[in-house]
Amino acid sequence: MQSKKTNKISISSLCVIFLCMFTIFSLTTASSNIGLEIGDLLTYEVLESSGTENVFYGNWPPGTYFGNWSVVPNDQIRYSMTSITETEINGTLFLGNTMTNSTFYNVRNVDLAFGLTIGIYPWNGGFFANSSDWENIESQVQQTNTTIDEISNFEQNINGENKSYEVTLFQTSDYNGQFSALYYHSSTGVLLKAHTSYGLYELSIELISTNLEIESQTKTVFMDISSLLVIFPLISLFRIMKKRSDKRKR
Repeated sequence: MQSKKTNKISISSLCVIFLCMFTIFSLTTASSNIGLEIGDLLTYEVLESSGTENVFYGNWPPGTYFGNWSVVPNDQIRYSMTSITETEINGTLFLGNTMTNSTFYNVRNVDLAFGLTIGIYPWNGGFFANSSDWENIESQVQQTNTTIDEISNFEQNINGENKSYEVTLFQTSDYNGQFSALYYHSSTGVLLKAHTSYGLYELSIELISTNLEIESQTKTVFMDISSLLVIFPLISLFRIMKKRSDKRKR
């Protein structure tokens, strides 16, 4: 009687172990890349601004002069993708409201980093950090008075829904006069929030809407039929092994 009870307990334990293993597997294999397409859009709300008129130069090379711009709190900054390659993101940048709007064309992500001071030289962050290579980014900013922190449960309202996100925060303190706090979604590298200043220039923005799917920390974990098809044969195998072991002992 005792051996049968032990057998039942061990098989039940195995079931629990395998269920846990597949639950963990389903969490850790979530996609960590974001697929960008032409027409994808990011919309940021201006929270703070110095109110100055600024010049927008792109990153070198070629250091293109796009024009002058200014924004005030409650204005929007929008970026619409027009071309995407493995090495470069290009799009149209809209700054301000409908009455005082500045529109710049063929703006690369590295141009956003330079023109809006959303980056830490020599790293160009922009609206899209290269999230697949955080270690390389960290090595680039080692000598820039920058701390890097991982934040869980970072709350933000995007597309009218308040959710929690995993965030990588780059915080720069007086790097040649630059002060910045850049919050990037840890999985996709999309900029969620930024506060940056340099001299008289100041800009604080947060992402309020996008058609991109940005994973929050709230996940529904479930096991599909393929997982069950693996578990049940394994349980049967352990039953057979247990029976053979009991016969040998007799």
